[in-house]
Amino acid sequence: MNEDDGHSTLHLLCVAQTPQRRRRLEACAEKLADSAGEGPDWHSSSAPNARRALAILGAGWVDAALVDLDQQPALDFLQQARNSGIVTPLLVVTADAAAGHWRPLLEAGADEFLPADELTPLLLERSLRLCSRNQALESRLEYLAQHDMLTGLPNARLFERQLDLSLHTAERHGRCMALMCVHLDEFQARARSLGQEAAELLLKQSARRLRALLRRSDLVARSHNEEFLLLLECSADLSDLALTASRILETLAGRDATDDGCRASLGIAVFPHSSSEPRQLLDHARVALNQVRDAGGNDFRLYDEALEVVSHRRVLMESALPGAIQRNELSVRFQPRFDLRTRRITGAEVLLRWDSPDFGAVSPEQFIPAAEATGAINRIGGWVLEQTIRAGRQWLDAGHRLRLAVNVSGGQFRGGEFANELARLLEAHGLPAELLELELTEGVFVANVAEHRDLFTHLTALGVGLAVDDFGTGYSALAYLRHFPVHALKIDRTFIAPLPASEDDGAIVRAIVAMGHALDLRVVAEGVDSIEQIRFLEGIGCDEIQGYLVGMPMTAEELNTRLEQHPGASEDAWPA
Repeated sequence: MNEDDGHSTLHLLCVAQTPQRRRRLEACAEKLADSAGEGPDWHSSSAPNARRALAILGAGWVDAALVDLDQQPALDFLQQARNSGIVTPLLVVTADAAAGHWRPLLEAGADEFLPADELTPLLLERSLRLCSRNQALESRLEYLAQHDMLTGLPNARLFERQLDLSLHTAERHGRCMALMCVHLDEFQARARSLGQEAAELLLKQSARRLRALLRRSDLVARSHNEEFLLLLECSADLSDLALTASRILETLAGRDATDDGCRASLGIAVFPHSSSEPRQLLDHARVALNQVRDAGGNDFRLYDEALEVVSHRRVLMESALPGAIQRNELSVRFQPRFDLRTRRITGAEVLLRWDSPDFGAVSPEQFIPAAEATGAINRIGGWVLEQTIRAGRQWLDAGHRLRLAVNVSGGQFRGGEFANELARLLEAHGLPAELLELELTEGVFVANVAEHRDLFTHLTALGVGLAVDDFGTGYSALAYLRHFPVHALKIDRTFIAPLPASEDDGAIVRAIVAMGHALDLRVVAEGVDSIEQIRFLEGIGCDEIQGYLVGMPMTAEELNTRLEQHPGASEDAWPA
């Protein structure tokens, strides 16, 4: 894109099946500038064939492409373009306006279709403008999903991606890298005594100090709450690393009495000495951090073999998990969902709990990865589905038609029997498939796209709903919403928690609700904990909510009592 005196010039590439159709596209493109009004100036050129067009698009200097190819060549062109990483808006001219003709084009990666008999410069200009706006929205959502809005730093998700790339580079060049977890020890006490605004100022100040202290090549991110993540190149001499850690703690604490800093704890893991795997390196740094905090904080510690007891605990956990079902250590809880319009319970999310006599109450964040690593996830996941379906049938018999949502991990899809087993359970217990909803993260949708598309089609044919869990925290290209039969979006609680005070998060939530409704999807907000959040979500048309304010996770018996006595939200939690 070129700019001259504030007016942008964009380039449109035309590619067609025949010379006659190419001349028609060129004629329409030439008249585009006359209909653009206050918009950008569009210049156009043509490609002699589809292969040349792909080469031009791959060069990255074209702003949009207008494609008029027969059905199969058009599908091949779109697939090759998207598989090559081309993100340029692609508008496809179709001779047949029937849904069976244009829908496969959109599924293959077209941004818009234009009926050939309706193609005019005005229609083309409007379509280009809409594609540009959608692309800008995707870019904004992607930035917001990968950065912490308070400090402007990358968030944990983006840091982990950058960590993986940085460690590959370090391995290739034989370098040492130090991964540090930094925890602000006094943050919670400061927040309680001085208020939330002062606590946020402290986080911003700490972020600025870390960025100012470290080199441009070092990575700095805000993980969550009062924790930061750092990645920096270091020497093999650990005394140098200890000096750097001391400088970080001094900088955060403030160098004199007038400097209002904060004491901190620091855990360090060194690549490749502690581990060569990104996730394990991060886990080791957090183990070291926890050791420092347990010892009183305001210090740093490197991970070493003496702390391997945590890894040993993981091994013991993995060995104990497969037998947890037989030992009756697993249970399910149901957190009700409420319709924002009727304020009544319309469904519930199913939550798995493990109460181990050896490890205590183990969080799903700990034992689900262990279940996937040992292969126990299929057995445990099947047990959860059966408990859910049985409970749903019992409530249906009692006159309560609830849509039950179950989290499904990517590991449960391995082996190819998931859909068949689910169909068997639904038939065995007589639960209508539309009362079951599978919640999957964005990462599951985009992993193994070709393989999962058939599975999702099978599940949809059964009548089971598919929901995108933690929406907005992962892949924000949004293309998978066109490729897969998604029925609902669940807005991640990290976007709900700051509402309604945060304008940035408010903008994201509005955009997600509007986009979901435009795609005919239900939108559910999770983690709703205040009346102000409810009123905000009501105002923007969100469909359903769940959260501790309106409904805690409960046993099937407790939820049944709630349904019989108080099927709506309590007046205390949800006043008029």
